[in-house]
Amino acid sequence: MQEPGAIGLGLLPLPETERRHVLVIGAGLVGLSSALWLQKAGHRVTLVDREPPLGNASFEQACSYGNACTVAPHSVVPVATPGVAWRVPGMLLNPLGPLAIVWRYLPHLSPWLRAFLASSGTAEVERIATVLSNLLAQSDAAWRPLIDESGAQALERRDGCLYLYKTEAQFQAAEAEASFRERHGVALDRLDKAAIRDLEPNLAPLYQRGVLFRDAYTFSSPRLLAFALAEAIVRRGGTFVGGEASGLEATETGIRVWVAGGELHAAHAVVAGGAWSRALARKIGDDVLLDTERGYHVLFPAAGALLKRPVCYPEHGFYMTPMADGLRAAGTVELGGLKAPPNRGRTAMIRNGVQTLLPAAGEGTREWLGFRPSMPDSLPVVGNSPTSPNMTYAFGHGHLGLTLAGITGLLVVDLISKRKPAIDLSPLRPDRFSRFGGRR
Repeated sequence: MQEPGAIGLGLLPLPETERRHVLVIGAGLVGLSSALWLQKAGHRVTLVDREPPLGNASFEQACSYGNACTVAPHSVVPVATPGVAWRVPGMLLNPLGPLAIVWRYLPHLSPWLRAFLASSGTAEVERIATVLSNLLAQSDAAWRPLIDESGAQALERRDGCLYLYKTEAQFQAAEAEASFRERHGVALDRLDKAAIRDLEPNLAPLYQRGVLFRDAYTFSSPRLLAFALAEAIVRRGGTFVGGEASGLEATETGIRVWVAGGELHAAHAVVAGGAWSRALARKIGDDVLLDTERGYHVLFPAAGALLKRPVCYPEHGFYMTPMADGLRAAGTVELGGLKAPPNRGRTAMIRNGVQTLLPAAGEGTREWLGFRPSMPDSLPVVGNSPTSPNMTYAFGHGHLGLTLAGITGLLVVDLISKRKPAIDLSPLRPDRFSRFGGRR
């Protein structure tokens, strides 16, 4: 039996009699991390994805492709905080705001939005932040074995993450949040204008104060990270099946999945399908209150050397992150589902913001829209299906998919191997919002 807090690294692999064949549906960073941890435990793994990160695949359809590339242990503050209800009208009226709602999507979003507002009370925010801090405290340790095995160390850049405020008043208004983060274990430094200029001399001097989150770090390419993990999985004997999982069925001996015109059978399955996971869970009778944040990025290929670390002005709602192929300006939250066309006004807003904040950035040449799987309380779903003992869910990470991929994979191993997880998973259970309209 695993001891809480031990992460269980020394207890792998499992005895032969406890090893299973596991299907992992979804080859984003959460699915890949889950698969590699399962292999390290001794399980046999097959991954299903529309376009696995192998060979010449673009990987652009994956949420993991387009993120802000930052492992963010400072992200203990949920999206829903006290007073957010008063901002909902503005979210509907301003389609270009950092947090916006596509008004035509509002009827579909209503159950999610009710749960979102219910998560914004002071006591709830404190509870959620405690759960997040427990996950984040173990996120780096759970990434280390995966990075080492995949040979991805060269992709890491450990220079922290910088938040900037244009006025002293903005900085002071954010002080309560900074203190909240510190109470939940976040290491940060408060900076004056001179210190910021020393760290990032290419920024336009449109700031008075800043906060440096010391423990944050980046990967220079989440695409290359995904490919490195996939190659490590193949080296261990893992199999990738290209195609969309069109059906799921619990059987007497495990799980049946329909994909690419055929059937796959396994003793257990993991749904790590990101924003598409709710539809998959429904196929075996679970309705999880998952919805979609539409996230955008713009790539500035000539600007990769202008910044040393991710920089965020919270009022703009996006990060500027130096990467292997340039500077990626990524972020904002648009609640609008999977089907609405891209809002080019949002990418124009990002372009204009970068050109103001980083004048030498040059032209943004590539735009991208992806779909973050989002739960109302900013906590992921990591738990077994309420209806099938052979199904485990690992999705809904919102802005923290990259950050929490490693620890999620390790918790998936604990669940499938029937060991006591390193943390209490009850706050992450898939049916925690059933009272808002999800059905069991």
